[in-house]
Amino acid sequence: MLVAYGVWAHFFDRRGHARHRRIESIRSEVQAGVAKETGRKRALGEHELEILLHERSAAFRNLEALIQRARSRLTAGKLLLLMLALFLSVLLLGLMRGSGPLPLLAASTATGALPLLWLRRRAERRLALFSAKLPEALDYVTRALHAGHSLTSAIGMVGREFPNPIGEEFKTVFDEIGFGIPFREAITELGLRIPSSDVRFFVISLVIQHETGGNLTELLEGLSGTIRERIKLRGKVRTLSSEGRASGWVLGSMPFALAAILMLINPGYVSLLWTTEQGRTLLLIGGGLMSVGFFLLNRIVQIKV
Repeated sequence: MLVAYGVWAHFFDRRGHARHRRIESIRSEVQAGVAKETGRKRALGEHELEILLHERSAAFRNLEALIQRARSRLTAGKLLLLMLALFLSVLLLGLMRGSGPLPLLAASTATGALPLLWLRRRAERRLALFSAKLPEALDYVTRALHAGHSLTSAIGMVGREFPNPIGEEFKTVFDEIGFGIPFREAITELGLRIPSSDVRFFVISLVIQHETGGNLTELLEGLSGTIRERIKLRGKVRTLSSEGRASGWVLGSMPFALAAILMLINPGYVSLLWTTEQGRTLLLIGGGLMSVGFFLLNRIVQIKV
């Protein structure tokens, strides 16, 4: 019975896993605060090379921030090792099959970047879920303040009552304050973990109110209404720009669809693109022009609100 319970608690207990993630997050925040005065202290088991890269490389610190935003269990060092392993695997496989150097390098680089793209997508999805629930969380805090609760207690109630990711983040802030971290630092770290303009408005408002005083409930009500209007405006902008995004997908998929149709009709005709030097040159030029076109279309349809 004890063995069965231990296996269940280790692999299937979601509350235990969530509690473990909160403790690890609090531990890292406490260590980050101590590092500002006494030097950087890292979590147990971290390799010395990761400490050196953190101190010397801004790109490595950005990678750590991305992992934190995505709430992944990977460390930056393990992620780099995974990307390197994927890159070398595809490279060696291509060398064994005698593939061309430029297509092989492109395929290896694209495969090695897949974990990074997955993390970025996961962080964006988590940010979208947080932003969608933020007005409701602010209304909940306002009602709790009207009922006589303190701001810290209201933040803790949001952490208990709301689903992840917003419940997890507010619970982290509440736990950090309970561990003795000043309110300003705890709420500022929330803004660093969630890179959103709405969250920055919320953090700045709380910091200013905490230092100067004022009617907090009125402030939160106004902020909640402003964020809701911004969400509505972003939805309208996304609807109006949907035609440009659809055009990008259609134009981008047409060359691949045409190549697939020609391969079915006349494979020898299309194979000249990768069996001859002129064909490979045309593929590189076409791929570069398509990349530029995708970038420009993406910049056109992305309207900041």
